[in-house]
Amino acid sequence: MPAQRHLFPSTSKAALPPPRRTGPDAPGPDITADTQTPLFVCGTCGSPLDRYAELPSGTVSYEHPIWKGADHPPVPVAADAVEATYFCDFCTDPKILFVYATTQRVLARVDTPDGYVVRDYGTRWSACVECAALVEARDLAGLLERILTHGMSFAAEVAAHLAAMLRQVLATLRPGRALNVDGQWEAVALPATTLPKVRDRLAALIGGEVALPFGLSQPALRAPLAASLTVARLYWIDQEFTVLTRNAARVLPRLGFVPGDLPAAHGLVAWAEAVDARRRCVAASWSSHGDVVQLVGYRSIGDGLAPVPLQQLRGEVGWLIPVFAVTLRPGQPVTATHPAAPLLTTWRLIRQRLAETAPAKVDTSIRRAYRRARRPEPEVALVAIRGARSTSSPARPAGTGVGSDRGYRWWVTPHWRHQPYGPGRKLRDWIVVRPHLRGPQDKPIRATTTVRVLGALPPRPDIAEPPCPDGP
Repeated sequence: MPAQRHLFPSTSKAALPPPRRTGPDAPGPDITADTQTPLFVCGTCGSPLDRYAELPSGTVSYEHPIWKGADHPPVPVAADAVEATYFCDFCTDPKILFVYATTQRVLARVDTPDGYVVRDYGTRWSACVECAALVEARDLAGLLERILTHGMSFAAEVAAHLAAMLRQVLATLRPGRALNVDGQWEAVALPATTLPKVRDRLAALIGGEVALPFGLSQPALRAPLAASLTVARLYWIDQEFTVLTRNAARVLPRLGFVPGDLPAAHGLVAWAEAVDARRRCVAASWSSHGDVVQLVGYRSIGDGLAPVPLQQLRGEVGWLIPVFAVTLRPGQPVTATHPAAPLLTTWRLIRQRLAETAPAKVDTSIRRAYRRARRPEPEVALVAIRGARSTSSPARPAGTGVGSDRGYRWWVTPHWRHQPYGPGRKLRDWIVVRPHLRGPQDKPIRATTTVRVLGALPPRPDIAEPPCPDGP
């Protein structure tokens, strides 16, 4: 291909694949659908690749975007075959949030000595928060200025080509936009004091008009999910309990979902840090509909934005966007690889009485807003490991007892104990000893013992007292 093909500036222009299908139901209408041209990224670096067609020969090739400055040749692979890294198709900012679609393919022709090259931009356009505002306003001049100042410097001729391309995009936009869930946002924990406000904004997003991923735009899912969020019971999981949850979820044995695991019919839980393998999921909600439970995981957005676009983001979208959606039915198996494993683990740990809850103090401004709206006072349950700070066995001098010289705490599994009782404590009966921590209070919890507390209680013994599992 002649070198002149790069006269036309390339944006990142490789939009997301359509929302993934979840459960037996197909996704709702997708404004980002574009099935005529496969999406390709570089198998080496995960960067989107630009598509070129040389005419009249019709030869198609793929190149890194010119702003990328790649030090290796492109290795075209299907976008869903690797962990792709996406960027704003206008300014190359990795903090993308929306996807727009045009009614026709946006093409650009560049003459070369051997003919001409056509750059195919397709119909889907990912946008960061700032570029999305300019697209919504159809602000061609503002969008062009942002691209030229935020990304690379282009010659006047190239800028003219860029303006022509943007003019095509703005003139052929379809109504609406969809959430883009693969932007590069750092995971940030949500403060417990603001969780009611986060919940209300999330309910407005789910019940709004922005197209949602994972099939959540279907009216049969969207409306009930939004309604359940408005009444969801709120839980905030502290740092130590979050670590416990993440460690247990990684080695979760095959468990069947039991509706009795739910601490409430509808709920929203936020963890002190991301709990999934990709370190993105910081919150999850569930809603009960008969025997079926709808689960949605969420990632945080907004980290690193300047104050003005951050305020705009909070008003239009909020703090959270979906990162997965699944349904559970009674008996359905869940393993460590299931996206809902951290949430199911949290439920199971709470049900096994390993947690203690206390009310969190909600921000005064939020409580006043609830009173003005004549809504019940918002409540947030702060969840911590039971006895982790006050009732765990204290450290003993070296050599004076089990665990006294260990640099960690460990979980003791649930077991039966032949307990003395009655006059003179001469009578005995079997009692259940709940899971609990042992070891010095100021030491970390040993992760390898965490999975034990998820196991079922062994059958009641009918023989003499078995030894107590004191060791890890």
